[in-house]
Amino acid sequence: MRSRPLAYVSLLIAILIWGFAYVVTKSGLDAVPPMMFALLRYAVASLLLVPLALARGGLARLPQPVPWKTLILMAIVGVALYYVLFNLALAYTSASQTALIQSAFPALVAILAVLWLHERVTRQRFAGIGLAIVGVVLIVTTQNDTAASNPLLGNALAFASVLSWSVYTILAKRISNADPIAVTAVISLIGTVMLVPVALVENADLSLSSIPRDGWLAILYLGGLASAASYLLYSRALRDIDASLVGTYINLSPVIGVVSGVLVLGETLTTFAIIGGVLVLVGVWLSSRKSAA
Repeated sequence: MRSRPLAYVSLLIAILIWGFAYVVTKSGLDAVPPMMFALLRYAVASLLLVPLALARGGLARLPQPVPWKTLILMAIVGVALYYVLFNLALAYTSASQTALIQSAFPALVAILAVLWLHERVTRQRFAGIGLAIVGVVLIVTTQNDTAASNPLLGNALAFASVLSWSVYTILAKRISNADPIAVTAVISLIGTVMLVPVALVENADLSLSSIPRDGWLAILYLGGLASAASYLLYSRALRDIDASLVGTYINLSPVIGVVSGVLVLGETLTTFAIIGGVLVLVGVWLSSRKSAA
């Protein structure tokens, strides 16, 4: 009985960390190019996670035989592809706009969970997801951010990142009973290796010594908390909560991202965008009520 409340606490902590990651990433991209930023982020995460996983038994903590195909796919869609898309999105559009677009995540997860995992999704949960999506549409269609360099491209990349993360969530659910530290360490290390050629293709004229302190603080926050700690918490939550319900709760993360974008970076929101944010919150509440479980 105690495992389910712990799963919700783990998920909420992860959501808070991820919520502030939009602002931290947006600020960090002023100092480090997108691909190199993703690589350094996951290099930090791997340095923290791999020794921890080895101390706990390493690959022996994974299902046997080790599901390498699933782990490699998770590293592709949840690390390499996702953070390439996410960082590029934030390079072209605002943190608040990216956060709002990522509110579409639960709808895609719910669809994939029904088709792939055959999860039962009630009418109430679908209604909550529908409200959240209406809120996202209202936000995106009424937001006019003149400070973004290429909002159309950035928004498209943000939506592509949502699709990538949705696939990761379904894959993670397939091995949710495995040790989360071992799983997260393996996919982080594989993802880091995958990001090396991507960063080389970017061909940024940048040395590590030239990265300013604020850039390193952003890398440490994102690598240590948003990538390492939050992935562990997220994996723990998936052990006791349906993937579609986890996807609905994740809507809180973009809301935090929007608020922090406005307060920290001075980004602006329209009245309709605020109404849309309220609809997202109502959708999360409706989908997570006890009768929807």
